[in-house]
Amino acid sequence: MRQLSSTANSSPVVKSFTCHIRSGRGQHLTHGATVMCRSNGGVFLPRAPLPTPIVSNVEGTWAYDTMSRRVKEEILGRLFEENDFLGLGMDSELQSLKTLEEELSAPESAKLDFLEDDGGPDIETWREILAPHVGKTWLDAPWVVTEFYLYRRIVGSVVGFWRTGYDPFQASKAAGLESAVASTEAISKRLNADAGLSGTEDGWRLFLETCLWGNRMDLSIWPAGSAENAQERFQEILAASEAQLLADDTPRVLEVLRGAREAGGSRMDIIVDNAGFELVTDLCLADYLLQSGAASEVVFQLKAHPTFVSDAMAKDLMETLRYLSELSEGHFPESIRAASRWLGYVERGEWLLREDLFWVQPSAMWEMPAGTRDNLRGSSLVFVKGDANYRRLLGDRHWPLDTPFEDVVSYFPAPACALRTLKAELGCGMPPHMTARAAASDPDWMVDGRWGVVHFAPACDPA
Repeated sequence: MRQLSSTANSSPVVKSFTCHIRSGRGQHLTHGATVMCRSNGGVFLPRAPLPTPIVSNVEGTWAYDTMSRRVKEEILGRLFEENDFLGLGMDSELQSLKTLEEELSAPESAKLDFLEDDGGPDIETWREILAPHVGKTWLDAPWVVTEFYLYRRIVGSVVGFWRTGYDPFQASKAAGLESAVASTEAISKRLNADAGLSGTEDGWRLFLETCLWGNRMDLSIWPAGSAENAQERFQEILAASEAQLLADDTPRVLEVLRGAREAGGSRMDIIVDNAGFELVTDLCLADYLLQSGAASEVVFQLKAHPTFVSDAMAKDLMETLRYLSELSEGHFPESIRAASRWLGYVERGEWLLREDLFWVQPSAMWEMPAGTRDNLRGSSLVFVKGDANYRRLLGDRHWPLDTPFEDVVSYFPAPACALRTLKAELGCGMPPHMTARAAASDPDWMVDGRWGVVHFAPACDPA
């Protein structure tokens, strides 16, 4: 298998998609289902009162363990292991990484400061983000701010991303993709069986669930027999996963998809989380939305620079398509067939790749800039993937776990479906009896990724 490049500039095809996108012709096909927005100075806010933000100074919490131990031992440790900074002539960058390591060795006393001007187009935005928190320690500032700040320091002062295009996490992303080829072949076989067909609601359910659970699903057990036998086994997988769902708005999502198909298809968006196999499941969902007639185009909302190790940029998506299309025909024919179809979607403009700096910043999603908000308003349904994106939907705050999802996300400019496995100690929209059941059977239920939610909220009505 060929090696994957570490630089963002290795793919000229991606460049044409990173800054430009059609405005979209989608409509909010929710049969009049909208929620009234609460606004303050032009910023749309959750309908429910805002609770306090999560900080990292409470021992025993996941946030504390992350900022006091994990980021130094696991994230920075991986950077040292996977990148030959000296061999690449990046001596000063290596020193910047060591400086960051020193700060994270004493997060209870090291203070946040403004970013140095590293040529990034977001420096002024980060000044505004950091202004209320400069002088606070890594543990006392809001968790979401310090975590995103960490990665922004890495891509800026450590690797000079805007000057070099270097992705310090490329080795991890490549390993994740290469280790998932067998699983990708299995899911591609199921997807290809429906290629050219009208699609079914069972198919929608299947690819929603696959998109939710991602790497947790043991796809190696999926059958290689007939399509009929495969369909039976897929239903067994879906039934088994239902026990781990703490909230399930899938019927409401299906209603939107039915309406979109009846209207002849519309634009839909996926706010992407991770590269690797999880990205493959996003691609499968996007493919099935087109095949079924629910979507006429799918916009992938992607990260504008490397962050959170495995988060996907446009170049990662394009590299995934090329990598799968060049696998061995004798071993991975289904993956090659799917990837060829996906490349065609990109070439014809049915799949659009849009990078946005907002997706790599810690601001709550109700603070999204007007350009991002206006762009999403053109979508009939936005799938919000993963835990970090979900945290920003909730502003990374201590919501009561049974606060209705619609009351928290009432500000969102388009109908939203959040697909999240729990990996942080926050949430909403989960009935008390469900969270009690999870807590009784699993003491780490909020952080171990074994439990999930499928949430839906209609579009904000600013009238």
